[in-house]
Amino acid sequence: MHLSGTVVPMAAPIHRRGGDIDVPTLEDFTESLVNAGVHGLFPGSSIGEFPSLTREQNHQIIEIVAETAADDTDVLAGCCDTSVDGVIDNVRAADAAGADAAVVVTPYYLNTTQNGLYRFFTSVADRTTLPVLVYNIPSLTGNHVEVETITKLAAHDDIVGVKDTSGDLTYHHRVIEETPDSFAVFQGATELAVASLDLGASGIIAGPANIFPEALARLYEAHQSHDHDEVRRLMNQVVVPLVTATSDVPTAAGIKHLVGRSGLDVGEPLAPLPKLDDDERDRLDQTYERIVERLETSTAEQ
Repeated sequence: MHLSGTVVPMAAPIHRRGGDIDVPTLEDFTESLVNAGVHGLFPGSSIGEFPSLTREQNHQIIEIVAETAADDTDVLAGCCDTSVDGVIDNVRAADAAGADAAVVVTPYYLNTTQNGLYRFFTSVADRTTLPVLVYNIPSLTGNHVEVETITKLAAHDDIVGVKDTSGDLTYHHRVIEETPDSFAVFQGATELAVASLDLGASGIIAGPANIFPEALARLYEAHQSHDHDEVRRLMNQVVVPLVTATSDVPTAAGIKHLVGRSGLDVGEPLAPLPKLDDDERDRLDQTYERIVERLETSTAEQ
């Protein structure tokens, strides 16, 4: 399979009372992202607060997103857990729901070795049929998948890519260079989007695409067509201001607030994430309004 482009790590709409999945809003949100032209959807992501949801809720989200997206875009389902059997259960549920691939994060809480990580991912891939992407985010898991381990994993027929949120561009470049062209390498740190695409990354998994999906899809497409002025404009007008604004708050909380500002109420962040205070919301609102104004001005000038 060929995975590329701008993928959205989707926020999870939750009812403000009761904490259940807000199914109608999730369906509307999915449709809006597909209609905006994104190249993939990633339910069950960190921004989707997967550790704060039950297994049943995570499965429900993936099922709804896959059903709503149908064949219009790829669905990369978050299938994260700390146990091999837990991941396998998640992958099989995602497969049954119609997802196109499974994203599996490195195990967290327990520190392990590179041999342990290799064993973890191959154990999952050997016992499931859905293509697997390794999710490397050492700042949150405490376990970093080294380049040599990624290279070994890339030799497995059913391990097809990696989402790299290490923030290490040298590491990212080595992964691209030392894995086959068919192995998808996605940048998960959106501020490094252009640098990574310049190095040959397959695409970006971009939190800001929850709020400005058309702009982030256009960023990838403009890069592919060598429209450097457009790439620079979108980085300056959208990506850098938004990443900067959300850097001082928990990312999922900031993204959920901004999705609400764009017209879709996806609820409050779940505990243990805090609710944003008035000052934090005001700063995010001001950034959102400036970005919208700049995008509208640029559109009018074109």
